[in-house]
Amino acid sequence: MKKRYILLVPVGGLANRMKAIDSAIKLSRKANSELHIIWFKDRGLNCRFDQLFEPIDLPNVKVTEATWSDYLLYDRPRQKNIFIPRLFQKAIFNNCIYEKQALHLFYENFDFYDWAKNRKVYIASFVYFYSPEDENDRFSVFRPLASILQEIDTRCSLFGTNTVGVHIRRTDNALSIAQSPTRLFIERMKKEIEQNGDTTFYLASDSEEDKRSIVNRFGNRVFTSVHKADRNSLEGMQEALIELYLLSRTRHVLGSVHSSFSETAAQIGKIPYELLRDVRPDK
Repeated sequence: MKKRYILLVPVGGLANRMKAIDSAIKLSRKANSELHIIWFKDRGLNCRFDQLFEPIDLPNVKVTEATWSDYLLYDRPRQKNIFIPRLFQKAIFNNCIYEKQALHLFYENFDFYDWAKNRKVYIASFVYFYSPEDENDRFSVFRPLASILQEIDTRCSLFGTNTVGVHIRRTDNALSIAQSPTRLFIERMKKEIEQNGDTTFYLASDSEEDKRSIVNRFGNRVFTSVHKADRNSLEGMQEALIELYLLSRTRHVLGSVHSSFSETAAQIGKIPYELLRDVRPDK
């Protein structure tokens, strides 16, 4: 293995993994290190990187799909693998940071550059742990597959100049349900219409109930996917990528607490992002 080398295991859902990858690319460039990204399929994202994106066309950056040996050597140490990978990782790498630690270190303004430079290091992360020097450079390395991009373009053709993105996160996300209740989105959407009579919305949500409720209330002002959210299938993850980029092409995005999806969409599109948080959450 090279003297200067970063191995990244991106963790979590689509937006979380994109954040970790983009961040590791920025860090490897600053540290003049090679970057090897190993993509593990799991219940949170059950498809390959190359089923979503074109190859990352950068020198010294490699993305590979996890092999059986990778599960032994480079998977995140946890109860399901009896923490065995940790033994190999401590022997292979100078330094290792795992996902919960990466989150805490990010908030503590940890110097990841100093940690990585001139070393062989391992990091598993679901956060944007190393910020770019140019904020406009976030996520520019990602290119959806041509077939996915064509679908994005087709659906986006329905948008007007005043289409607002709305992302309502639900299912197992208790914080989002409690702190970003649906009524906040409805109230905010009403204000958008009052300010601009021709406002339309693109609604992305993993709640079919919320999608029906909002479409019933706002009618043909709302564009939304007919597909149900499904992280455990190829079709579901490709649909998630389509929705991410559709949100990025709106005028601005209204998002949910404790969900990186809408913030990532806004950063991709370089558009304003507004987090809807209730100061008195629903009980």
